[in-house]
Amino acid sequence: MKRNLLMLALMLLSTAAMQAQDLYVYSIIGTAKEVKGKISAELTVRQTLTPKSVIHLTQGSKLVLVDPKNSKQYTLSSQGTYTVEKLIAKSKNSTKELTKMYLAYLMKQISGKGVLTSQKAVDGGYASIERETDDSLFIDMEIPDSVKVEE
Repeated sequence: MKRNLLMLALMLLSTAAMQAQDLYVYSIIGTAKEVKGKISAELTVRQTLTPKSVIHLTQGSKLVLVDPKNSKQYTLSSQGTYTVEKLIAKSKNSTKELTKMYLAYLMKQISGKGVLTSQKAVDGGYASIERETDDSLFIDMEIPDSVKVEE
């Protein structure tokens, strides 16, 4: 009995942790919408979603999400309306493990300090929309004297 209660408590805690997890929209190709009841709105880059968020992807659309908590990037492409966690679980979609350095680079872009692009379908083709800031995308670092080349 105590073991069952402990297992139930652990399941509830993991479910609560999963719901609080933030996923960030990094890139959109085609049309992706977040569905809340009978209302849907187009997703935008840098938007925050949770695993329980319901999204709709049209045919040929792709959505790239970044999960900073687990250092993962998800590319979702299954057509239809699903929760994010179900889309991540579908075999058509891909998951990449991110290094700390690359995750930091992506999060810098998502936080508004870089260029993000989204592509929207336009009469059978795609148009790119770029958002730029004046901040450098690269980390400033000093080159050690032992590596410098004299001219």
